[in-house]
Parts: sequence; C-alpha cells; structure tokens
Amino acid sequence: MIFYQKIKKSYFNFMELTGNGLNKGSDMYFYTPSQTAKKLLYYPIAAGEFYCNSEYCVERDNYNSILALYVLDGNITILQNNAQLDAQKDELLLIDCYKAHKYFTKDRAHTLWVHFDGDNSYEWFSEITAQKGQKIKCTQQTAEYIFNIIRYIKQNQSEYDISNELYSLLCNISKKNHMNYENKKADCVEAAKNFILSNYDKNISIADIAKMVHMSVSYFSKIFRQNTGFSPYDYMLTVRLDKAKEMLRQTDNSIESIAYKTGFNSTSNFIYFFRKETGVSPLKFRNIKF
Repeated sequence: MIFYQKIKKSYFNFMELTGNGLNKGSDMYFYTPSQTAKKLLYYPIAAGEFYCNSEYCVERDNYNSILALYVLDGNITILQNNAQLDAQKDELLLIDCYKAHKYFTKDRAHTLWVHFDGDNSYEWFSEITAQKGQKIKCTQQTAEYIFNIIRYIKQNQSEYDISNELYSLLCNISKKNHMNYENKKADCVEAAKNFILSNYDKNISIADIAKMVHMSVSYFSKIFRQNTGFSPYDYMLTVRLDKAKEMLRQTDNSIESIAYKTGFNSTSNFIYFFRKETGVSPLKFRNIKF
C-alpha cells in the first residue's frame, strides 16, 4: 500500500505529462522563487511524480540545479562523467545537472523527484556524494520529504516552509543510515563471537575483544548484550563451559587438563563455575548417562 495519497489535481503550476516514455498519471510542478529565496533559502525549480516505461529517457547538457530522484519502484540508470549508476526501489540518485547527464529506465520506473538550488545546495551535493556517492539507499521518509515539497508547491505554501522541507531532505540523506549502522553493529558482535570461539582456550580479556572490533569496552559490552542477551564475560564463560562438557563426554582428559584447555585459570575456578552452571561437579557430569 503506497504511503501517501496522490495530490489532488490542480492547474496551478501543474502539468500532467505524456510522451517521452511517461505513462498516464505522471505530473510535475514548476516553481519560481522570490529574490529573497534565491539569496537566503533552498528552493525547488521543478518537482514531480513520474510513471515511466522503457521509452523514458532524459539527456541534457545542463539544467542548472541539483536533482534528487527517488525510485519508488522499478529502476533508473544515470550516465554521467563516463560512469553508470543503476538505482532500484528505495534508492535515491543525486545528479549534478550543471554538467551533462543522461538518465533512463531499462523497463519501468515510478519516481518522485525535485530539481533544487539555493543557499549552499552545491556544497551539500559535494559533501553527500563525497561521503556516500550519488546513489544512496534511503527510507520512505526520504520520499515523503520530496512528496511534501510537491504538495507545498501545489498548495502555494510559504517559501520558508518549502525551504525547510528541502533542508530536512538534505539532512535526512546526509545522516548515517540507521539500517546500515545496525547491520554494522551486528557484524561487530558476530566477529566478537567468532573471536571468542577461536580463542576461548587462551587468556583473553573483554578489553582484547573490544579492541579487535575497534570499540571501547563499555560500548562493546552494551551492544553485545543488546544483540545476544549475554554480557561478553558471560558469553565467554558459557562457551568455555560448553567446550568443557564436550571434553568430559568425549575424552579421558583429567579435570585439571580440561580446565586448562578451556581457558580457566585454575582447576578450582573451573569446578566452581561448572557446578554453579550445571548443579553437579565435572566428574559427576562425566558419569551421567544420556
């Protein structure tokens, strides 16, 4: 289900388009900023919603603006500076329209887009693309900002309101992607778990593990617990005890030897934690029939 209601048709600054690979329902709005807006604000030049088929193609030497083009569905390909970028659903393209460019869809596309300028728009473009590139994975909130810009143009809203939506759009694109950030944290936790599994028999500390994933001990401990339900220390203890259980059942190694091989610093320490976790001594556990 689409996340917004389509703008009610109005003939104020409005064009419903066909041709050039645009299907029925495609529309766009033009905007003329005041001199004040040109000096102080962000402002759109044109914005719209397009339903494109495989004949859709735009090729220009320039159209002095930055284009934010969000793919709601389908795909868009851009050719610029001897490079090609392919954007899919929920990806946004930032295009420097001051330079020659070409973009098209290989089969179909549903897009929301806005050409904008003003204030330090080009500096925003340069900073964002330097950090993230021209193709950015976004959330639907990004699309909602573009939709609001279209809606505000249609409703003849204040230039300051429109500028605020554009500024919010740029901030939204610029900020660290939450999903990627969460994935990165999960990857760090997985790396830490693998490190523990590979080194449980050694004298490793929580500080050693945190250093391996390039985090402070306190922050690492916090995200490790959030992702596993264990503190790093308890997880490492659990791994050591599980390995000890395997050795007790599968080998004739002495209790002292198993304590050493599973990373405990003494036999008495091993027996204490084993009994605390299982309710029986290591020797009794070895003799339990399963």
